[in-house]
Amino acid sequence: MSRKPRTLWAEPWMVWRENAWRELTCPACETTGLMPKRIDANPPYKPRERYNLFECETCGTLHYPDAEVFEYESRRDADLARKFYLEVGAGLDAMIAPLAWSARNDVGSFLEVGGGYGFSVDFASRELGWKAANIDPSFLARTGAADLGHAHVAAYLSPDHKLADQSFDRVLSSEVIEHVKKPDDFINALTAALAPDGVLLLTTPNAAVVKKGASLDDLLPVITAGHHLVIYSKAGLQAVLRRAGYSRIRIEESGPTLHAAAAREDFEVDFNARPDRSRLQSYLAGRLERLGKDHTLFAAFAVRLLKEYVHTGQWDEARHLRDRITRRWLEDYGFNLRMADSLKPDFVPGEKGQRRQLRKFAANHPFSLAIALYYSGRIDQQGGNTKQALGALLACARIATTMQTVFSAMYAACRETEEAGLRATLAAAEINASFDAESACDALLAIADKVEDLVRDEWWRVACHVYASNALSGHHAAVSGIEAHVRGWLEMARDERRALTPAEGYAAGGVGEHHQVNGRPEQAARWFDVAATAMTDPAEADVFRRKAAELKPKAPSRGQQLIDALNSDDEDTAQHIGHAMSHLPVTSDEIDASVAYALGIYHLNIAPDANAAIKWFARSAELANGDARLDAELHIALAAERLADGPRARILPDLIHQLEIANPVRGDLGSRIKELTDRYRAQSGAREETA
Repeated sequence: MSRKPRTLWAEPWMVWRENAWRELTCPACETTGLMPKRIDANPPYKPRERYNLFECETCGTLHYPDAEVFEYESRRDADLARKFYLEVGAGLDAMIAPLAWSARNDVGSFLEVGGGYGFSVDFASRELGWKAANIDPSFLARTGAADLGHAHVAAYLSPDHKLADQSFDRVLSSEVIEHVKKPDDFINALTAALAPDGVLLLTTPNAAVVKKGASLDDLLPVITAGHHLVIYSKAGLQAVLRRAGYSRIRIEESGPTLHAAAAREDFEVDFNARPDRSRLQSYLAGRLERLGKDHTLFAAFAVRLLKEYVHTGQWDEARHLRDRITRRWLEDYGFNLRMADSLKPDFVPGEKGQRRQLRKFAANHPFSLAIALYYSGRIDQQGGNTKQALGALLACARIATTMQTVFSAMYAACRETEEAGLRATLAAAEINASFDAESACDALLAIADKVEDLVRDEWWRVACHVYASNALSGHHAAVSGIEAHVRGWLEMARDERRALTPAEGYAAGGVGEHHQVNGRPEQAARWFDVAATAMTDPAEADVFRRKAAELKPKAPSRGQQLIDALNSDDEDTAQHIGHAMSHLPVTSDEIDASVAYALGIYHLNIAPDANAAIKWFARSAELANGDARLDAELHIALAAERLADGPRARILPDLIHQLEIANPVRGDLGSRIKELTDRYRAQSGAREETA
């Protein structure tokens, strides 16, 4: 299973160009020259306008030379924008992460430039105890300051602004510099606010992801025609910072984002550092209690806190909060979160009256409904309430699709909602594995082309579980739809020499069962061996090893090799094996009736030893039945004929007498016994006459 990416040149609003050039100056490295046009695109909200994106071949930075700075002070659809941003749009983890990148004990002041609603400033002041401020002219920033009560300046930062007083230990500007036409003026303004020993922190989209063949999902957050003006490469951003006088610069590429830290003195930075999760929980809980009367703020803090409780395994707290959300939404919106089957929000996009439709939908539904349902299902699943969990997860998957349609009509997107829908589908399929395998397979196949990154790994885990739980119990038809996917995944892991997880090992065992049922023992044995190597439980590994051993062609035992050598007159092989086995005790596990018989023949004909031959033929007679036993007794007598006179005279008469009594008369064996007894009688008569 592989996802077919939505590619750059497949979208009507965005076209890849490689044959247009224009003389321009790069805003990052300031190189002037002919630059190739890479893309022309129109903003989703302005379908009649198109912007050309050019690439600097010196540093790799991209920019739209003809686009104008977006009017961030606009209040258009501010109510919908606030609801979307607060309930699903704001990524608090990403916002507060830079606060820990270059933390030190003596940080006391923090300025965020273009901080939007101001969550990170609010967190820094309330949880970290820093003196924090946000300077941002947008209506969203003014709204955030009014809602949260943090320090806010509704302006653009400039070198002569009152905040540019070199007093801030940390200055952060996250996802802002790409919106600025002249980066030098912007960086100089940030620098003017930074203390001499302070650290400047930046994040911005990464130009490296903009390449032909890239998926639309990777490109959308980066190119954003009409909003982003300059898309920096690592080299381009470094050039801007060096011109501003920074001598210590650290820049890291993290997928579609560049993380940067710069200072004029030595400093340490860890772009993977995050504030302690307990501080985030404390912040969310505190703001929920203080601001929860507002419908939108309640959803913003309550659902994020619910997610934190589930992720950290605080199940009692999660249940109490889920119950609180249920009561509040019943009051605010008139629906019961716990009656998931009844939740069927509907939205049909259309040009006529769409804004009115959006507002009606927003008034009756929290935008985080799908996310809340997913975590509600997780809580029920952990508590063993499988039926309730399944209902919540299926409702989440259904409502996530509706929400994506709503967000698209707002020219927005929420990856968390999309991911919640996909994860809910996977969790529901896992629950259904034992009850309704066909539905589980249908659900997996329905989203196979939509999963990616972390959800992709979860898809494979669940697919292996669904397949294994049915194939190992003989229900192959129920999971036939995903059998090829699972087998292909396991074969790819083998080719990559990647160790399988136990879950993948059980799936390999299921593939083995499938081959065994269809009469392919060699393939089945191979898959059982694969399953055995993946097991961490030795007992489980032994089960699969035994299955494999039962199906593999058995290597002939030494005794069988001796028999084969004697039958084919291969005296050299018979000599080698017979000599080795002659030293075995007659009670050895390797000795059965036929092997004992073969050792008797070996000592009768290959390595003559009448006593040894009698010993092995006697053991064969002891173990055999019917004619095989009689044949062994015949050969005891034949071996006794080769004894010296004394021993022969003592034991041969009794052997002959027993053979005469037991002789079946007819058949080859009877003829041979008669031949022996007649010869014995004739020899005995001759000896008597001589005497």
